[in-house]
Amino acid sequence: MFGKLFKKAHCALSLAFLVGLTSFSFADNITVNGTSRNMLVYAPKNIEKDRPLIIQMHGYNQDAAYQKNAAKWEPIADTARFVVVFPNGQNKAWDTGGDKDLNFIKAIINEMHNKYGIDKKRVYVSGFSMGGMMSYVVANKMSDQIAAIAPVSGGGSPSSCKRPMPIIHTHGTTDDVVNYNNTANTVKQWVPFNKCSSSSKVTKPYPSNKSGSSASLEVWSGCNDNVEVRLLTIAGKGHWYSMDEASVNTSVEIWNFVKNFSLDGSSITPPIEVPTDRDSIFNGGFDSTDVAWTLQTHGDAQATGNVKNGKYQLDISAVGTENYQVQVIQHDLHLEKGQWYEVSFEASASASRTLEVNVEQHTDPWASYLTEKANFELGTESKKYSFQFQMTAATDKDSRLSFNAGASTGTLTLDNVMLKKIAEPSVGLAMVPRLKTASGKYNVYSLTGKRLGFVEIIENDVPNMQKTMKNAGFGKGVYILRGKK
Repeated sequence: MFGKLFKKAHCALSLAFLVGLTSFSFADNITVNGTSRNMLVYAPKNIEKDRPLIIQMHGYNQDAAYQKNAAKWEPIADTARFVVVFPNGQNKAWDTGGDKDLNFIKAIINEMHNKYGIDKKRVYVSGFSMGGMMSYVVANKMSDQIAAIAPVSGGGSPSSCKRPMPIIHTHGTTDDVVNYNNTANTVKQWVPFNKCSSSSKVTKPYPSNKSGSSASLEVWSGCNDNVEVRLLTIAGKGHWYSMDEASVNTSVEIWNFVKNFSLDGSSITPPIEVPTDRDSIFNGGFDSTDVAWTLQTHGDAQATGNVKNGKYQLDISAVGTENYQVQVIQHDLHLEKGQWYEVSFEASASASRTLEVNVEQHTDPWASYLTEKANFELGTESKKYSFQFQMTAATDKDSRLSFNAGASTGTLTLDNVMLKKIAEPSVGLAMVPRLKTASGKYNVYSLTGKRLGFVEIIENDVPNMQKTMKNAGFGKGVYILRGKK
């Protein structure tokens, strides 16, 4: 329901406070070299796998919360789909001369990969003041793991960096803590190191469409591996993180630069945009990701879900008291009043089990739009299942399809899920054993297995089945017929 979070035992946030949020940051602790280290993590809701990671470090005598508030990465991360981590330095400082914080950065990368599946080829490091200095340390010591750096108001020379490093450095000219001129000269040392062209291109004012901007941008290109060195200068700016919309938003400038670089030189994959208010299933084939699908567990039920080999695999380790306590859902479905629909999917399980399927409201009271929930008996071999229904309630632009699997433990696999509009069906028979030669009375069931009554079939009367069913009191629809014993 909420954004992807880290578990934190001492978190004091209440559920009442969290209701309605789509994504938010959360504190997390990890152990590095036997020491507990902490950080703030921001991840957009339902973040896809293989998305970038930005690690941004605070200044001396500051902390992660201060940097998070100053940089305001959340709307950028939500739009471009990436994870942001704000680590806390010990004693509000960074170890620029040892490996203590280098190991912390490495641990963060691994933790974010384990939790969110971030793309290790697209890890970017940034920082303000002493955090900016630490960014240069990371560039020198971890160049095989960092795709680009974006220091702000804190410098560092190339020393042990093992490859050309893309850099965007932002600094105010009236900085009275870290001198602008000295730091700008240090930044320029990366130009020959990266084997860039010695001539640069200057844009002033920057951006050029903001005539009143106090910023200018100097770019050195023609570097090895197609990297760039950028110096973003803000006239009259002191020692703080610029978020001046009349000039430059530092976080936006950083993202627009670093997103162009990866360790293998490949271009970044655009985020998958899930359309809303749609009348069909999105990503029903689970093409490498579970985007648009949400796994929910309730009560004591426990389950995990992942895409494996182009199929969605749900592993249920603990059941609940109701089927819905383990749900794989997709919402934002537009169902029109009076329209007929067909739902189909392929499924299998590690052992024979029942799977409940529902089409319902996405919000409280989660009213079902089916006459009764559909139940299917699954086996160990994948088979196609389907059912039809008419939307008799008012048009709903945010309904959902739910696979409810909380009744049994084990593995459940889903694939090729579809929802499509169909014409109003005439009387059809889903199962009529030996009907071509047999006559007699047959039990009539709905597609969900509910017995509706019986019908008497005259021998060889299949062509007149619609009339026979109508005369027996059954309206238009699809039925299952089984011979009475």
